[in-house]
Amino acid sequence: MKNPSLTRFTRGFTLIEILITLVIFSIGLLGMAGMQLRGSEGTNMAYFRSQATLIANDMAERMHANRAGVDANTYANLNTTNICTNGVPNPAPNPVCATRGGVPGAVCTSAEMAAFDLSTIACSVENLLPSGTLTVTCNDNPNCVIGSPHTVAIAWSEVDEGVAQTRNVTLMVQP
Repeated sequence: MKNPSLTRFTRGFTLIEILITLVIFSIGLLGMAGMQLRGSEGTNMAYFRSQATLIANDMAERMHANRAGVDANTYANLNTTNICTNGVPNPAPNPVCATRGGVPGAVCTSAEMAAFDLSTIACSVENLLPSGTLTVTCNDNPNCVIGSPHTVAIAWSEVDEGVAQTRNVTLMVQP
């Protein structure tokens, strides 16, 4: 004969136990979703910082390649704001100083090369960084002389923990 007090405890789960289990399980899933979102934000922040660093290095390399343009102060006080619109330079660089699509680039003066570099970099900044801008300033301004160091600064906006913040990368270039 079965003991009635034992049968009462071995009938299975009650509805309340199942609901409590579902609540605990859903809290765990929400926590995992939050961690996934935070990880995604961190990945985006790292991507933007690496893109900004690559663009700053690209500008520094362009300045090293066009030393005559740096010495003539054509890179001093550059700003990419409103240079590129929807991925298209405005105005388009003329002449095009680089080979593109198999078409050889023009032979350019140092000033034309600096203008070409600015339009090319401006479109890279616009395409790769949200609300991105690049500035190049001579550190000895207004008396920029041959060999003066320059600062390449890139700023962009990103969302960190739900708040829009401006981030930047700065690189000093000694021509």
